[in-house]
Amino acid sequence: MPNFIIIEQSQFLRMPWKNGLGETLEIQRYEDKSGLRFRISQASVVENGVFSDFSGLHRTLVLLSGEGMALEHTNSSKSSHILNKLLDIARFSGGDKTYAKLKSGKIEDLNIMVRDTDTQATVQACTAPCSLSFSNNTLFNGFYVCEDSLLEVEDEAVAIKAHSVIVFSQNANVRLTKGNGVFISISELD
Repeated sequence: MPNFIIIEQSQFLRMPWKNGLGETLEIQRYEDKSGLRFRISQASVVENGVFSDFSGLHRTLVLLSGEGMALEHTNSSKSSHILNKLLDIARFSGGDKTYAKLKSGKIEDLNIMVRDTDTQATVQACTAPCSLSFSNNTLFNGFYVCEDSLLEVEDEAVAIKAHSVIVFSQNANVRLTKGNGVFISISELD
């Protein structure tokens, strides 16, 4: 019996942005008695603008398509991120006032948000060939596939369509043999 499931983009839940300026495709969400623990989603950004306020959450944003964007963050200090190429990553506080400026037209991004008091996300861009290890001591282990890809999971060849997620339920040794994507592991804060 396989220790994974594949979630295709058609199964993602379409949700309005918190600020009402767009939509997101929710891939995974986990809430507990303290509220939202983590959320993984994919979104299109079609115009410049301010991001929704997600105070209390840490955000990791990965560029999936498009010419890129610049992010300006202000809170107690000022910082910025430039996402120029596929799989560039920005990490920032969800409570920052973040303004996005597109370089040349719309982009698609992957957004991983975790509660900053007790949860952490390990997010890594991966291009074949590479190996990944998933453990049981996490809240979520998965791999977002950017393009049609091929993985070897415990010596089984698994083909996955672009914009799908493979979620692992237990320890797994995985080798990405074709394609690229984003490794996501969410766990309790060290």
